[in-house]
Amino acid sequence: MFKVIEKDHNKKHMLRELERRYKLFYEYAPLPYQSLDEDTKIIDINQAWLDFLGYDKEEVIGKCFGEFLVLKSRELLTSRFSHFKEVGVIQDVEYEIVKKNGVHSIIWLDGRIEYDNSGNFTQAHCFFKDITERKLTEKKLKESEEKFRIIAEQSFMSIYIIQDGIFKYRNQRATDVSGYSSEDIKDWKPYEYAKIIHPEDRELVLEQSKKKQKGDLDVINRYKYRIIKKSGEVAWIDNFSKTINYKGRPADLVMTEDITEKIVAEQKLKESEEKYRYLFNNAQVGLYWSRISDGKFLECNEIFAKLFGYEKREELLEDYIATEHYVYPNQRNEILDAIRLNNEVRGYEILVTKKDGTPIWLSISARMFENENRIEGAAIDITKRKKAEQELLESEERYKKAYDKADFYKDLLAHDVGNILNNINASVQLMKIWNGDYNLSEKEKNMIEIIKQQLERGASLVSNVRKLSEIEEGEMSVKSMDAKKLIEKCIENIRSRFHEREIEISFNAVQEITNVIGGELLIDAFENLIINGIIHNDSKKIKLWINISKVNQEGRNYIKIEFKDNGLGIIDDRKMTIFKRNYEKDRSTGGMGIGLSLVKNIITSYGGQTWVKNRVKGDYSQGSNFIILLKEDN
Repeated sequence: MFKVIEKDHNKKHMLRELERRYKLFYEYAPLPYQSLDEDTKIIDINQAWLDFLGYDKEEVIGKCFGEFLVLKSRELLTSRFSHFKEVGVIQDVEYEIVKKNGVHSIIWLDGRIEYDNSGNFTQAHCFFKDITERKLTEKKLKESEEKFRIIAEQSFMSIYIIQDGIFKYRNQRATDVSGYSSEDIKDWKPYEYAKIIHPEDRELVLEQSKKKQKGDLDVINRYKYRIIKKSGEVAWIDNFSKTINYKGRPADLVMTEDITEKIVAEQKLKESEEKYRYLFNNAQVGLYWSRISDGKFLECNEIFAKLFGYEKREELLEDYIATEHYVYPNQRNEILDAIRLNNEVRGYEILVTKKDGTPIWLSISARMFENENRIEGAAIDITKRKKAEQELLESEERYKKAYDKADFYKDLLAHDVGNILNNINASVQLMKIWNGDYNLSEKEKNMIEIIKQQLERGASLVSNVRKLSEIEEGEMSVKSMDAKKLIEKCIENIRSRFHEREIEISFNAVQEITNVIGGELLIDAFENLIINGIIHNDSKKIKLWINISKVNQEGRNYIKIEFKDNGLGIIDDRKMTIFKRNYEKDRSTGGMGIGLSLVKNIITSYGGQTWVKNRVKGDYSQGSNFIILLKEDN
């Protein structure tokens, strides 16, 4: 009887301790928390809730949660709460809440119902997060996209966005020019639009489009090509395109103009006098005639006059003498020599000054009529482009310096941290020798064990940083590897490394296994997964199961390796992120460090795949199952 009483007393003590821990968890949680009774009255809240809304606790306890919501959200709460009590859990339910100072905020609320042993409602536990800024950003983005569509649909130019070789957007003008409707192209495969492009121009257009979809800088933004309309008619297109960020990834924004009529006109003008043809080809830029002997301008258009700060062409012809405005005087002789050598120059860049002395970069295309003491040419203001090129050059130099510095500190950190860990380990070993195991208290022994485990994790971290750096900085050599022998070697190393812990490792190769496509770092990937199952494991007896088998996917043979453990497990919404390098520590599962990032990089570099799922389906707390697929070496 005394034992029963003592057992009940222990259960009550454990229950009180569990309640105390839950209380601390809710109280210090970074997100606002509230518990509600079955009438949505507030039972309890945490400090984050009070800080967010600006109330004191006495002002809110016992009030309905709906009193803090706008009318529309209050009505939704009434209808939704009944459903909440039935299903037991809700997630990302949106409400508009009003703070004490009158400020409105949009929140997402998650909740779970607590029931008693008889299945009756006890209270509702709810957390919420502020998504006001996100909603505003979504609204602005939607407005921006709508403005773009309005402008695009009214444009006289064809406008479209290409990503992954597929049209993500086309305006009506694009349909009008090509003859292909949205219905015609909806089932096109990536880059199937190439059939519209004239065969002689297809290589250039596809090359430039693919570069811009990748975000390359070495591209041609404007060029001309021909298309074949749905009717079979050939049309000339003037292409203006550049790389943009579309839904988080690079894409090719293309604006084209049907210049068929212009091209036909140009071809007809070839039959006229050559000097008029030349001027016509450059009609959209500054045009001029000048004397060879002294650089005096004889004729120009209004655009050319404005380049030099003149409102009227007559003013420039009267006042401006080119020879007096070269920033580098020898450039005039250089451009004259270049024209004489090739009969013409195109895109020759010079630096001159305007009438007020302001420097301006010009791109000159010109030809010489030496028997007439005359030069005909066209000029484009490229000052902004030259400035951008200089800024880009300076930016690249700054980036190179920053990269070199980061690389230096990475190596320095890895080396020095390694030395520090070795010194700490040596000190721990000396302490054990000097004191002797029998002279150490149980608390001291536990502390030494903790230090050893942390030293082990620190050493693994330094090693993983170095290996990640090797993968990122160079290509991985690939060769045939005996996966079974590698795993056996890993197990031997692990048993030696963790000999003081009670670990049971079962290795099962269910079939005759051939070699896999891998490399020198494959053993590091295997060891990382095994160590992960040991470190993140609170079981008194650590159990690991390693299974290896053959599978076939999409007609290719793979070797499947499973690393199972009885550790802490990984909650579902973390499974997609644990292999990422910036994966943050989750206190419910233990930090994974960069070890799993290293595993992912190694396996991917060998053409393999890796993912994680629950060891026991539907229950993550029973441990994890990390799976690797490697290509079979036939």
